[in-house]
Amino acid sequence: MTKSRTAIFTAIAILLGLLAIELLTRGAFHVFGRYGEWGYTAYDYAYRPYVGFAYQPYKGGRDRYGFTLDSNDDPRRDLTQKDGCEFRVFMLGGSTVLGRFLESKDGTLPARLDQLLNEQSPPGIVYSVINAGKPAYISVQTFLEHAFYIKYSLRPDFVVHFDGSNDSIGYPKYWPKEEFPGVRDNLHRYTENIYTNINNITGFRGSLNALLRNLANYSAFMFALHKSINDPEAWARLVFDKDVLRDDQIGLAEWVEKHVSRYIYNVTLAIRLGDQNTGVAYFFQPTMLVSMERWLTPRERDFLSPEDYVTEFHGYPKRDAKELYYSRVREEFEKLIENNESEFASITDLSRLFDNKSPNEAYFGDYVHYLPPGRAIIAREIANIILPGIQRQIQRDPRFDQCSVGS
Repeated sequence: MTKSRTAIFTAIAILLGLLAIELLTRGAFHVFGRYGEWGYTAYDYAYRPYVGFAYQPYKGGRDRYGFTLDSNDDPRRDLTQKDGCEFRVFMLGGSTVLGRFLESKDGTLPARLDQLLNEQSPPGIVYSVINAGKPAYISVQTFLEHAFYIKYSLRPDFVVHFDGSNDSIGYPKYWPKEEFPGVRDNLHRYTENIYTNINNITGFRGSLNALLRNLANYSAFMFALHKSINDPEAWARLVFDKDVLRDDQIGLAEWVEKHVSRYIYNVTLAIRLGDQNTGVAYFFQPTMLVSMERWLTPRERDFLSPEDYVTEFHGYPKRDAKELYYSRVREEFEKLIENNESEFASITDLSRLFDNKSPNEAYFGDYVHYLPPGRAIIAREIANIILPGIQRQIQRDPRFDQCSVGS
């Protein structure tokens, strides 16, 4: 009987101890900024080969491919099929393509481009612009989606890349640990984690880590334990300023150059996908920079303040890093444009599009995403640039000869 009581008391003591640890951990989260929340954020994403992640099919206004629908799009559309008189355009990029600060579903850049192109369409031809934007996508992901998901499967006539800003981000959750030789840093951190976890899960340690990962959604202590094992610097970032985590072995200029090299490499690959059947246009997107301050509204200038602007770039000030990154990419784009001999691909630097804008008109809703007036200007500029090439492509393609009959 004594042994039974001892076992019961021991079990109760263990349970009370675990409960105390759980409550203490929740209290610590409340004090240090999580406000009673724990666990990992549940995203509306699905794992996808090559690109790492994409939207879940048919959820949140998406089609079977995870592409975002505007009000005229059919949720059940089959992009492996195409009407003979449809000219299909895909627009790739990050959240600036996907759309933020929207007044309606038709306010995105792809939806606006669709409308502008159809206003000037030849008789009988219908343009359709597919919104393939994804949050946080960097250039390697848009290139791979272009090459592996769109080019040979979804019957594109033209592909527009609009990006550049996300490739300047040096926040740890985006920059890879460079665990795979040969790939180096040309990989989204999210994608790298997927394959690292797959490799690890075959062993005991990896399986235990996967168990802790799932328990972390229900227990604050398990979350803290899993986070400490996989990201031990997280607690320093929580308590201290992000800048104290600087990697002094690599200077600001060298980090920027790594980002620039990665971006230009992927731009070069993407434009090589242009051919007589599928045109390609690559655009370096405008963003908010300190050098633009005299053209910004007071609210837009606030977005650049250290209190409101993301400041972490491998431990260096984001403001300085992004300014240098954009300056260097502009130089490299000049070389790409000068050396581009393809008649099926165009390269355009739109990064200065909002220079000299009126300081009384707001084009930015935060330090990177556009308001409707800004998107209207960008869409019009893109339409004007790509339309001559599209028209030449239509004239060369005998498939469209029948479209004007009876118009």
